[in-house]
Amino acid sequence: MRKFRNKLLITALGLQVLLIGPVIAESVTGIGSEEISQDQAALVLDSLHVQEPPGNRPQAMVASYYGSYFHGRKTASGEIFNQYAMTCAHKSLPFDTKLIVNNPRNGKSVEVRVNDRGPYPPGRDIDLSFAAAKEIGLIRPGVAEVEVYVLHSENSENKKDIASN
Repeated sequence: MRKFRNKLLITALGLQVLLIGPVIAESVTGIGSEEISQDQAALVLDSLHVQEPPGNRPQAMVASYYGSYFHGRKTASGEIFNQYAMTCAHKSLPFDTKLIVNNPRNGKSVEVRVNDRGPYPPGRDIDLSFAAAKEIGLIRPGVAEVEVYVLHSENSENKKDIASN
C-alpha cells in the first residue's frame, strides 16, 4: 500500500509540473532583454556608474600616507605596492582613477592613481604613497587636509589649471 501511495504522489506532482509549467513560462515572457524599453536600459546603465559626473570642483579630504611597512605587499587591486610610485588608496573610487591632490598649505600638488583601498583609521579619506606625500609636503605633518580633483576625460585637458604648482 505504501508503494502505491508513493507512486500516486509522484504522479500527481509530475502532472502539476506539466500543467503549471507552461503557465509560469507564459507569465515570465517579456522579461528577456528584447522587451526592455530604452528608459529601463538607461536606468540599468545609469545604476552601473560608481562616480560622480565630471566636474572641476575639489573635494576636501583628510590625507595621510603609507610607505615602508606595506612596500612590496599586494594592494587591493592585486598589484604590488611601491612606496615610490605616485599612487593612493581610497575607500570607494574605482581602481585606476586618476586624481590631482593639492596641499592648500603650501600650494603643491601631485597626480596619483587609485590602486588600493583604505585608509582605515577613522577620519581619514585618502592614503598617499610615500613619494606622493613627499611631493606635496605631507611627510612631516603626517596627516593634513587636501583638495582632491577626480580627473575625467572631460577635465583632464585642464589639469594644469587644477594643479596648484
